[in-house]
Parts: sequence; structure tokens; C-alpha cells
Amino acid sequence: MRFNHFSIVEKNFDEKLDELDQLGFRWSVFWDEKKILKDFLIQSPIDLTVLQAAPEMDILQFLKSEQTLDWEIFWTLALQLLDFTANFDFEVGKANEFAKSLNLPHLDTEINTEHLISACYLLLCTRRKNGMTLVEYWVSEGLLPTDNQYHFFNDKSLATFDTTQLKREIIWVESPVDTENRGTYDLIKVQIIRPISEHKLPVIMTASPYHLGTNEKANDLALHDMNDSLKEKENYEITVNNQLPQCEDYKNNEKPVVDGAPYHFSHGWTYSLNDYLLARGFASIYVAGVGTRGSDGFQTSGDYQQIYSMIAVINWLNGRARAFTSRKKTHEIKATWANGKVAMTGKSYLGTMAYGAATTGIDGLEVILAEAGISSWYNYYRENGLVRSPGGFPGEDLDVLAALTYSRNLDASDFLKGNEQYVKSLSDMTRALKRESGDYSQFWHNRNYLTYADKVKADVLIVHGLQDWNVTPEQAYNFWKSLPKGHAKHAFLHRGAHIYINSWQSIDFSETINSYFVAKLLGKDLNLNLPPIILQENSKEQSWTAFSDFGATDNVQVPLGKTAVSFAQFQNHYDDESFNKYSKDFNVFKKDLFENRANATVIDIELPSALTINGPIDLEVTLKINDTKGLLSAQILDFGEKKRLEDKARIKDLKALDRGRNFMLDDLLELPLTTSPYQVITKGFLNLQNENLMITTSVSSDEWMTVKFSLQPTIYHLEKADKLRVILYSTDFEHTVRDNRHVTYDIDLSHSKLIIPVESEKK
Repeated sequence: MRFNHFSIVEKNFDEKLDELDQLGFRWSVFWDEKKILKDFLIQSPIDLTVLQAAPEMDILQFLKSEQTLDWEIFWTLALQLLDFTANFDFEVGKANEFAKSLNLPHLDTEINTEHLISACYLLLCTRRKNGMTLVEYWVSEGLLPTDNQYHFFNDKSLATFDTTQLKREIIWVESPVDTENRGTYDLIKVQIIRPISEHKLPVIMTASPYHLGTNEKANDLALHDMNDSLKEKENYEITVNNQLPQCEDYKNNEKPVVDGAPYHFSHGWTYSLNDYLLARGFASIYVAGVGTRGSDGFQTSGDYQQIYSMIAVINWLNGRARAFTSRKKTHEIKATWANGKVAMTGKSYLGTMAYGAATTGIDGLEVILAEAGISSWYNYYRENGLVRSPGGFPGEDLDVLAALTYSRNLDASDFLKGNEQYVKSLSDMTRALKRESGDYSQFWHNRNYLTYADKVKADVLIVHGLQDWNVTPEQAYNFWKSLPKGHAKHAFLHRGAHIYINSWQSIDFSETINSYFVAKLLGKDLNLNLPPIILQENSKEQSWTAFSDFGATDNVQVPLGKTAVSFAQFQNHYDDESFNKYSKDFNVFKKDLFENRANATVIDIELPSALTINGPIDLEVTLKINDTKGLLSAQILDFGEKKRLEDKARIKDLKALDRGRNFMLDDLLELPLTTSPYQVITKGFLNLQNENLMITTSVSSDEWMTVKFSLQPTIYHLEKADKLRVILYSTDFEHTVRDNRHVTYDIDLSHSKLIIPVESEKK
């Protein structure tokens, strides 16, 4: 077990005294250490009679004794306050040593009054065994009243807003788009959850096309058959241009303005980070956008019409757009309760909408927290001229996602009124995808937020899993690299797959976001000393470290051939039994591929020295095929049995995290460190006709060619004598079309290599 604190803000001694005073700890520097300790325990919402202070004394005996306070006694008590069990979790008499082993914040000084006060302050900022900081736990236990006023400690808002008396309102915001050309603006349904307060509230907005329901049946019917041959393409150069949709300019009729929203709701999905912030004075807003249940329009899936329908809410919060109390538009309602400052949160499609919204440069959006978001939709459903399904979802494409999230049809009346237009619009989208080519196009360019990264004004916080093969790490990497130099940005890169990290034991993520959002949305100074990259180390348990950048400038070249002349060969075609087996379950294929039982060239490379990969590995391969069309797939594994982090978090403690005061209890989670035979470091796919994404060229049969392409970026440390397994193959049953033609691939390993970006020892 190891705790990593990134949220603790350095304070001077006077600031510490003032903040402690606000919590009810009113001490004088003229008090002796034992008096301060006694008052600290008495003022706290704990039963101090259960505490042990030393090997032979409980706390009451110690306070009555002549024994002086030392750091060993302090940490014996502190660990118990942090929910560690004396004599079982740690040995009394070795508490200080145990606390250091957990990486708990420490003062390495002699003990005196000032240092003890500082240590108590630091202890309140420290995470307990159950994942809550001590001050947050004590506030949830009644240290402060729920008075609907802001209270801050160490630049974080505390849970003093009453979550038993929340307002839950529904309004309809007028967007600037008309996605079905009806001659009227699309109305967007919005759900608001806010505490009662005399203060103007900031907003945490989560834009989720899933939020109001999904159509699983329509999704399944729209899935594409992956058992298809690769198509040969004509030579041509792809051209695109920047095209943002024109907002409509329809006449507005004035409506009477009312104060209250007549429509309310009781239940629905909420993001637990939003719940955590809700109890701390941040309103929550959920919006699903065009084409979703209760809203108007077609599900345009990722283009800027969809983005504009989301940010219409930010415009409304700032008085720049209208909202109505119902879809009938009889009465207007204003956001008189809001301060106009917004942060966007959420994972996957939700984080995608945050990326897109930020690239509009809209005023009022102060910061985004984009978790596993898509920055380019082409890179989600395509790769280097290939149709490439996201990991775990073979056959999905953007039209399938549109069918899933066009939830208007779930309401029978909307089905009657809008299904005919929906079917036509979805058919148009399917044609625009041009699955037969896999090429970049104007359709995909209109859904590439990287194009407008220079317009971003909001601070950018990114969370992404380096084992996420659904929304791949390049989505975060490319957005990171596309932002203007000097832009305020930070990235949390973890070892998980497509998952949230806000309830993990090892890192104070929620508290860090709390501090950041307080500064950006409540007008406080941003004193948080947050590194550019906060990285979870691989093959280490609960260990996080800081990096200065995502992507190193140094590199090493690793040849794939072990001799001056080295060739390999693999076949594309599988017999019917193998093809059907792999098509039925791509996980069977992956296991056979990784263990050298599939059609592939496998090269094992033992590293002569330790290195840290930082960025995308470039693969340069010299090959020939006996055909005029082909695809090249590659994966690189950390191969060999050793301890590695799993990519799915496991529950460590049920309902241990109180997001407010007995409010939205959350499980405590963590990635376990277990023994495994291998782990994927990176992967990539290339249509041999598209080494250059914007140019399609011909492939000559039985002629040698050299191609170079980038694999997924990562940061991954390897020790001396660790083994890289490089796998070169064609058809991937999880990601690519299942092309089963008789094609032979010859690889000239002596003229093939890896170009690995590495973190230098100095860095």
C-alpha cells in the first residue's frame, strides 16, 4: 500500500493557523505540545478513549503522564486516526517507520509547538486508509455544519452544502443548430442538480449522449460485418478544408420570463466526481445534446453541430442563449443562480464532448477534465487508411454509435414524428463513412477537434489509460501535442483500460480536482503545484510519479534482425476451423497471437539495458507481398512472467467513500499487482496503400517496399534483460476487417527496426 498526494498546497504557518481556526482548532504557539495534541483530539469527532499512544499506554494514560510527546507517539495516534489498526496493520513502536513506508506526508524535523501544529495541519490533508482525507472524513462526521456556505481548507471546498435539499430541475435550452432543417432551432433537454444557496454557483457540466437512454436494439441491427476482404484503392490525393457549421439565424419571439422550472426529476445516472463536488457548492448539469430523448434533431455524432448543442448550455448560463420551461416554449427561464463559470467532466464520449467544446474557445468554459476522450473520430474508427474497430467492439462504426445514442425514438411520439427523417439521415451517414476505403475524408475532418486546438482557452486536464485499447492513448497524446505552447495543461496517465480513477486508493485525484476547480470556478488563486504529467508507474504497486512531458525527444533504434541477413514469412489465410474460431471470439485469437500460435512473425528482443519508453514507437518494416493490396498489424509486448498491474480496478472496500454526508457512497478501488505472462505495450495498423494518410498509392506484387508508421504512444519502463516481443501480422480479429485471402508476407528483418522514444537518464 502506498499513498500519493498531489493535492496538498504549501501554506505558510500563519495561513495554517487561520485555516485550522476556521475548523475550530484554536491554538496558541505558547501552548505546550501535549496541550495542543489533547485539544486536537477533543475537538475532533472521534472517541479518543479507543486510541493507543505507546506500547504500554493508551491516550488517556499518556496525557496524564509525564512522558513527553515525540514523533513516534504522534504517528501511533495519527495512523489510528487514518483508520489503520494498531497492533495489526502496524506495530506500535514502529509507527513512524510504517507511515514513511506508506509515503504519508511527513515532517522530518524536531518536535516543537510550531512543527506539531504544522504536522496536525498536514495530517488533516492526508488520505485515510479508506481513501478520504482526514479533514473530509471528519467534516462528513459533523466537524462543520451543513450551512450551505463555502468553507475551505488547503484550497479545497469542504462538504458543507446540504445534499438532502437539492433542487433537481429540467429546462430546455435553445441551441443555434437545426440538424433536420425544420426551420426552427433544436431544443436541448437539460437536467440541473444544485444545492440551495445564497451564492451564485459554478457549474460542473457533463455532456453525455448516453445520459437519457440508449437504443441497444438499433445498435445491434446497425453493426457491420467484419468478415470481409480488404479492398484495393485507386491512387489519389485526399484534400480537406476546415468547415464549421453555420449557425441558423431564425427570428426569436419574446416570451415571458419565469423564476422556477416546473419540471423536475428524481433519479438518473450521475458521475460520482460531480456528486463529490455537488456537496461542496458546485451545481451539476447533465446534457445529452441533439437527437437524444426529450431533445430535438438528429444525432450527428461528433461533428460541431453536436458540440454547439452542448455548449448552448454554457451560453445560457452566461445569458447568451435562451432556455424554456417546456418544449412548448411558452415561458423563458434564466440561470439567475449561476456565476457563469463552467468545468466539463466525464469519460469516453463524455470526455470527447469536453475536447470538442474546448476547441470552440467559448467564454465561460474555464477548465475541462477530459477522461479517455476522443480528439479525432477518424482515429477512433480508422487508422492509416484502414477500418479499425475500437478495442472490444468489432463491427462498430460512427453510424452504429448514432443508432445507439439516437434515443428520441424511445419516446413513442418522437418515433412517430421523427423516425422517417432519422432513417434517411442515418443512411446518409452510413454512405459518408465509406467503409470500403478506410480513408480520411471531409466527413472525418469535420469531426477532428485537433484542427481547432489553437482556439482552446480553457485549462486542459486529461485522464487516460495507457492500457485503453478502446479509446487509444493517441487521442490524449495528440490533443496534448496540439495545444499551443505554454497552454495550461496537465495529464493523469494511469495503467488501467477504459475506466475512471476518481475512487482509487493510491492517488488523491478528487481532492486535486477540487483544488483546481475551486481556483478556476470560484475565483481563488491556483496555488496547486501540479506536475505536467502525473504518471502511474508500471510494474509497481500504487506508485505515481511526475514527468515533464508526454513524448521524449531522444530515441534508440532497435533492429528486428539478429543477423546481417535475416528474413521471415507469414501467411494471411487461415483454414475454416481457425477462421471461424477466431471470428467467434477474438480473445482466443489474441491469446494465440501473443503465444506465437497464429499467423505472424514473432521477434523476441532482450534489452541490453533499462529504458523508459515515452511517446509513440515508430516501426519501420521492409516487406513484400504476392498481391496488390495488404494490411500490416503490429503489437509489442512486455513478454515474460513477472508482476504487472492489471488493467481493471478491483474493489478494496465497499461503500467506503462518502461523497458528502452519507451521500452517494462509493467503492474504494485500485489496480491490483499480479503475476502475468505478458502485457501489451503498444499496437498499430497500416493499410500498405496509406503510409501517408493523405495519399493513396499502389502496391506492386512481389516487390520490396519499406513502410514506416507510428504505434500507440505510451510511457513504459523496462529493466535490463526484460524481453520485448514484436509481433508482425496481417488480419486482427478484434480490430481490422477479417481479410482471409491467400496472401504471403515476406519480411526483411535485417532492414527493419523499431525507433523507440526514450526518456533520458538526466530527465
